[in-house]
Amino acid sequence: MMQHILLCGGSGTRLWPLSNQQTPKQLLTLFDGYSLLQLAFRRNRFACNKVMAIVNEQQSEIVQEQLMQAGAAAPVCLAEPVGRNTAAAIALAAFTAEPETILLITPADHLIGTPDRYAMAIETAGLLAAGNHIVTIGLVPTRPDTGFGYISYSGHDVLRFVEKPDRPVAEAMLAAGGFLWNSGIFCCKARIMLQELQKHAPAIYEAAAIAAEEWKQTGVLSKESMEAIPSDSIDYAVLEKSSIVKVVPSKMDWSDVGSYEALADALSQHYQYRNHQAVFIQSDPHKSMVIGKDKLVALVGVENMVVVNTESALLIMQKGSGQDIKQLHQWVRENRPELL
Repeated sequence: MMQHILLCGGSGTRLWPLSNQQTPKQLLTLFDGYSLLQLAFRRNRFACNKVMAIVNEQQSEIVQEQLMQAGAAAPVCLAEPVGRNTAAAIALAAFTAEPETILLITPADHLIGTPDRYAMAIETAGLLAAGNHIVTIGLVPTRPDTGFGYISYSGHDVLRFVEKPDRPVAEAMLAAGGFLWNSGIFCCKARIMLQELQKHAPAIYEAAAIAAEEWKQTGVLSKESMEAIPSDSIDYAVLEKSSIVKVVPSKMDWSDVGSYEALADALSQHYQYRNHQAVFIQSDPHKSMVIGKDKLVALVGVENMVVVNTESALLIMQKGSGQDIKQLHQWVRENRPELL
């Protein structure tokens, strides 16, 4: 069995105001009463007998509560007083695990609709990880998306990682074939991860070792020990430099729920949570998404809308403008930070 490491970082800027600093998207219970965090835990129970969540200390209590509600018997939360990106989080997890334990490392905010394909990919990855490889899950791309990193591959061999491309490069890669989206899901032995961190990112390794020892002794990470760890992603720090990385291609149905359009698509399979508190007059209810709790929202003669009605703000957005939420979030940060 593996140990599940849930990466719970992220502030949910692309889904503001539904998602905010206190309740980022992975904690919103929109999916048949479950959150993305809970779905991620449940999805990986077949392969993992333990779970550790790496979490912002502000959200530690709610994350632990949600994991227990989802069936975790003894979830462990490693609460970070400040975020230092994924390399630091994974280093801390590896230092606290038994050396030969295979860590299955997943983001907490992904949605996967084909559990059979997912399970097959994880089982294959586990076998490769047992052979002392770091194994990433690669997704067969369905469009020339510029928001994801890509992996050039042959079989299970990683030829190179490609940064988020512009549109022409993404289209060329899809036309050429032999490229996968980098899912951010991977597994490896704790010992192997630490070996590669020490080799390729020694400053992260050394500072994380001190912080992890502090956590083992006290159960708390101090701000000083976290800030001493250099901030870097695991992709840059290790995966793009290591010679022992393998990839498992998969055609699973996957979404990072990174926009309101993606959320609307995801919720289309969960009708009791779609268009809550809404009435449609001369409007197609299947082409718009309405989320609101305290009042009726009526759409009359308009199509392809997203309406999000929260206690702090009301968002009305034309579908297709989801990427502009980042700009909106920046405006709110500068002008109305109390709403974040």
